[in-house]
Amino acid sequence: MIFDPQTVAQAKAFVNAIRAGKRARMPAMRFEQWAQFMAIVDAGTGYAREADAGLGTSIYPALGLA
Repeated sequence: MIFDPQTVAQAKAFVNAIRAGKRARMPAMRFEQWAQFMAIVDAGTGYAREADAGLGTSIYPALGLA
């Protein structure tokens, strides 16, 4: 799966707001972007059970962690 840079940026901003205890805004997005967004949010908040979050590919390169 190829991650959309805008979706990655929105998800990172969402995670950062949650971590800072601030209000997190859910951006409007197309349905096909939802899995990417949630995979990054899950990984960023520690909710991902696996490195690939069930997507079949590692999300760490999209987060800049690979």
